[in-house]
Amino acid sequence: MSHLLVTRFAVPRPGSGEVYRDPAWLETRLRLFRESFVPSVAATGVPALLLCGRAVAERIAAAVADLAWARVEVQDDWRGGFRGTPGQVLSRLDSDDALRADWFAAVDAAPQSARVVVSREFLRYDPAARRLHRYRRREPAPLAAFRGGENPYAVDHKHLLGRPDVHLLEGAYLLQVAHGGNLSNRPPSPWRLDRRVSLRRLAEFGLLLPPGAGRA
Repeated sequence: MSHLLVTRFAVPRPGSGEVYRDPAWLETRLRLFRESFVPSVAATGVPALLLCGRAVAERIAAAVADLAWARVEVQDDWRGGFRGTPGQVLSRLDSDDALRADWFAAVDAAPQSARVVVSREFLRYDPAARRLHRYRRREPAPLAAFRGGENPYAVDHKHLLGRPDVHLLEGAYLLQVAHGGNLSNRPPSPWRLDRRVSLRRLAEFGLLLPPGAGRA
């Protein structure tokens, strides 16, 4: 099966009004996309699909035209997602995050009976504080793979473990990048932060050490 990465870049979200069309919001999303998603995904060689509302799709397509591996798909339905071909594996990843380079190999090695592949662990990076922590949660992390071209956004990631055809991977394959514009990245409860880890692990996700970080 071939792999395709899918991200909801700028899709109208129920209850959020027209924020996805705001020029300042879009510029922030593009900056975060360039800082984390782009170097991480570019290193994997896997193409990416950016889901965007019709009102902003042309603008985003022009902004990422230099990325040969990325293209924009018009999507106005928050849960509409994107359906691939039966021979594709679609992985969902937030456009401001990064994934570990061996994610796709781990998905390929999962039992063939599994239609969905997830993990609970991930790393949480706070660039402002220059800290990296291992993070754990009861529900699956936002990164997930769907075999058979299944719509990766039909169901919230928190509910995926309820499926009988899901396979749970051990280890942290997602790097979530904390920033002030993402409400889901508010400082977590203390029990969720397992322990601080070395910034050198950023390399696993295709990211460089911040200037002056040394061997932290």
